[in-house]
Amino acid sequence: MANNGGRQGGGGNGQMNEHVEFTVKAEEDLYLTGSENTIRRVTAETNYSCLMLKSQRFSSLFRHYAKYHGLRKDDLEYYFVNPLENEDTPESVQLQRGDTIMVRKKRKPEAPEPASNDDEFFKDMRDLLDDEEHMDAKFLVHPDGPNSDTASSKQRDLIEIRAHKAILTARGEYFKALFRKGATTSDGVNSGVAFRESKEGTIEVDSVFTRDHIRFTLEFLYTNRIEKLQSISTDDLLCLLSLSNKWCLRDLKRLVEHELIRNHMQVTSVARMYCATEDFHAHRLSKACIDFIMANIRQVTGNATFQEEMKNYPHLCIPILKAAADLIPDGPVHKKQRTEVTAASTPSAGISSPVPDSDP
Repeated sequence: MANNGGRQGGGGNGQMNEHVEFTVKAEEDLYLTGSENTIRRVTAETNYSCLMLKSQRFSSLFRHYAKYHGLRKDDLEYYFVNPLENEDTPESVQLQRGDTIMVRKKRKPEAPEPASNDDEFFKDMRDLLDDEEHMDAKFLVHPDGPNSDTASSKQRDLIEIRAHKAILTARGEYFKALFRKGATTSDGVNSGVAFRESKEGTIEVDSVFTRDHIRFTLEFLYTNRIEKLQSISTDDLLCLLSLSNKWCLRDLKRLVEHELIRNHMQVTSVARMYCATEDFHAHRLSKACIDFIMANIRQVTGNATFQEEMKNYPHLCIPILKAAADLIPDGPVHKKQRTEVTAASTPSAGISSPVPDSDP
């Protein structure tokens, strides 16, 4: 291969017909880059004349151009009317005399389009939650929530919230066990013993949980998210934490804990959240509460709400005391020694005072 208009001498017209002269032009500035420095090797629009055999593979051009200009071959890509590959030749791409091949920095391949539209999926699952035509399970919820009178509520119609057994059992081991037709013995025989819910498809919800709590839980089971999570109050999130613990919904529990830690951790609420971790086995939330208390220990311990809440859970003070103890440095505390300066030890004018190795 020759460059800058070079010619091979001694050949006849037949030999010259086997060659093609063309130009390689830089589409953009070409750089040699590294972890410590970046050097511009070729300025945009710079032309480089080449002469190649028509049957010669372009891999030789790629190697020669990069070496001549002090660039890495794998950092560059070339195109004529289409991108050029190593196996291509001037003859195979119909390259003619005077044509121009462009060179530029190799582009990263575009990410493939998603195989499906997640937004459409979530919309379909939300529509499924609102479509009662094929639902075969129902939750019975007390109409007035945690403030309702249990005896009077039983006399009235409970609120029905319907769902699909297939979705519930796929998303939670609790529901899978609840709706199982019968327990299987060690020899593989169905005993016929099953929960009442498996026959009736009905789950009666404790009166402490409201219709909204069940709807939020079902929204998560169907779509793996709660759209209005950030608008839910601290008390309702704690109820969702309780419900996720009761129904063994680990992913929902993790989501609620994260939301409480991120947006609801305050001096006035940390005690209520910390005490709730005892009942709901929320270990992530418990650790976050202790860390928050340590970071704001004066404000928290001086708050009346904290003092009142901790009266009901005195044993939870132990982890706080241990965390506070970890803040105390190990080893004895050295008192600063008093240094007396006498007239005899005072350096006279013109004499340098020795500098101690370290401060007392």
